[in-house]
Amino acid sequence: MLNELEQLAAKIGRVLHHADTLAAENQRLRAEIDRLQSEANQLRADREAMAADRELLNIKIEEAQLRIQSILDKLPTASDARQLDLLGEGAPRAASEGSQQAPGEHA
Repeated sequence: MLNELEQLAAKIGRVLHHADTLAAENQRLRAEIDRLQSEANQLRADREAMAADRELLNIKIEEAQLRIQSILDKLPTASDARQLDLLGEGAPRAASEGSQQAPGEHA
């Protein structure tokens, strides 16, 4: 009977040791889960911030495209009779002056 009690006590000791090991592993896993949840929350917040930044950039791009289109719409076309003569002279004379040196140029 004493031998059976000693065997039973040894088995209980092993079970308690195993239970302690499982409890420690459980605690480690809970800490790991908490860490991963915190990391996931941080990544989610980062993703939301990046999405907001992207939306803001898209709005800025659209506004810039509208401004560029507005500027392009105001430019005269090649067939527009209102086209400016930036040199103040006719085109044929400007073409013939291409062979002359501009002031300050050396041959």
